[in-house]
Amino acid sequence: MTLEAVPSPLPPATAAAITELARTAADSDGVHPLSERTLLHLDGEHPGDVHVLAYFGEPGTIEVSGLQSARNLAGYAALSPDGSAELVVGVGFRRQGFGTALLRMLLDHGGSRTRVWAHGRLPGADELAQRLDLEVTRELYFLRRTRASLPDPVWPDGIAVRTFVPGQDNAAWLEVNAAAFADHPEQGSWTAADLAERLQQPWFDPHGFFLAVDSATGAVAGFHWTKVEDGVGEVYVVGVSPAYQGKGLGKSLTLQGLHHLQHDRNLDAIVLYVDGTNTAARALYTSLGFTTAALDVQYAPRSSHTE
Repeated sequence: MTLEAVPSPLPPATAAAITELARTAADSDGVHPLSERTLLHLDGEHPGDVHVLAYFGEPGTIEVSGLQSARNLAGYAALSPDGSAELVVGVGFRRQGFGTALLRMLLDHGGSRTRVWAHGRLPGADELAQRLDLEVTRELYFLRRTRASLPDPVWPDGIAVRTFVPGQDNAAWLEVNAAAFADHPEQGSWTAADLAERLQQPWFDPHGFFLAVDSATGAVAGFHWTKVEDGVGEVYVVGVSPAYQGKGLGKSLTLQGLHHLQHDRNLDAIVLYVDGTNTAARALYTSLGFTTAALDVQYAPRSSHTE
């Protein structure tokens, strides 16, 4: 076994090998082991990111930094500047110590602030976490909805709805997103570069990015950004400015996006992620026909919550 911790950016061939490793793991497990953020950060300059690569082979016997295929790549782990982390071990390399080695390396680099996601909470995740004295500190529900009737959105007085205009609405959206998710450790910290990166993705469609606007002032009151990839629609993110909360705007925006995905895009399946602590949103989604399809959990060193 060879382990290599490298900073951003990764060589293109290495990034491609990691993407392929994750894809084959997802095909086998039924859940993707790496988040959108991690996959996007495989390419380009992302200061502070740490990539940990695990290879099948002894040090000096393989050309690790010039990896041209996934043949020798057994596992991968990512650590973000905020301590968020995740890892994947190739299907053919499990139960051989690669997961433990990758997790130890993450903890060596991230220390007590390390927060490791286990997508789908697959068998073995709890066992590995227990082995290294980690505990569950957060839950993220993956919900799914199949085609069914939907009520129409009812908009508060003075609210108009239009779609996002790239370049024109970037700054206003970032401001509302930061305010709406001020207590959210990932979504609320988006930068202009994070937004621009998503707007350049093949799946981006401005016609599925809805803004609720104050008719009197032109201020963005809330938004629903939908996503369609591989024939599945997603409630990508819904947010409401604190100044406009408590008026039912979140439900109306959710319905606007669901109508778009189900009727305009003619999709039979719609999914979303919601934090386990967001009981109001979970109740809304349940009332609209969403059910739990999987559960992601985040582990942290057992003593870190007291530090």
